[in-house]
Amino acid sequence: MVTIAHISDLHCSKTRAGKTGFKPEKLTSCITEINKLKPDVVVVAGDLTMFGFKAEYKLAKKYLSKIKSPTLIIPGNHDSRYCGYDYFDEYFGHGNTSMKLPGMNMIGVDTTVPDLDEGTIGRGKLRWLIEELNKMPKENLKVVAMHHHLVPVPKTGRERSAITDAGTVLQAFVDTGVDLVLCGHKHVPHSWLVNNVAIVNAGSASAVKLRANIPNSYNVIKVINNSIEIILKKPGKKPEIMAKYITATSEGELYVSHK
Repeated sequence: MVTIAHISDLHCSKTRAGKTGFKPEKLTSCITEINKLKPDVVVVAGDLTMFGFKAEYKLAKKYLSKIKSPTLIIPGNHDSRYCGYDYFDEYFGHGNTSMKLPGMNMIGVDTTVPDLDEGTIGRGKLRWLIEELNKMPKENLKVVAMHHHLVPVPKTGRERSAITDAGTVLQAFVDTGVDLVLCGHKHVPHSWLVNNVAIVNAGSASAVKLRANIPNSYNVIKVINNSIEIILKKPGKKPEIMAKYITATSEGELYVSHK
């Protein structure tokens, strides 16, 4: 079994003009719960900060350093504001990264465009991504983490700020046998199954900015033999099954939605 904790949109911030968009107690609860869970890896899918300022990066580093499991951390659009991408490199390393774990290969890809809310992967980076995915053993779980959403997410209003080359990227993921795509950005937890690719969005772990009746949350993903189970976890609350995908054939060639 492989267990992945999937958190996103922390929006760590210092008080500015008496206001902050960050709930530190929520992030503390998330990290405490994740450390008790002891997942194989924790994916932090971007927007660690509110404005990309150095003080915010230092605050995000303070919290994320408390995670005891291995981490794969990628930037979000807020992290690339005001040249914040320089601080991301300084505090968390390169936004395009990879990780190899027993039975699983992961790639984190930076989809941000400085000072813009929308994202992209682009032809050059996509070529690199396809090459890396094709190198991975077919029997291993293939996971890609990116900040921006790959397909529209319900309850998020007018569709905007997805990656601009979403169709091309989705086709590449299907062709290279990606099993799981982990996204953030919209502050709404959700999961789609598209051509055998499970696309999972995390809600916001600790931002103030939330849509009606959608609380702060993170995801726990369990891959057990022939199934992928996505669990929604609200800090301090009981876990809820968001979705479960099981193989439709004994050869494991196709996943079907089951809940």
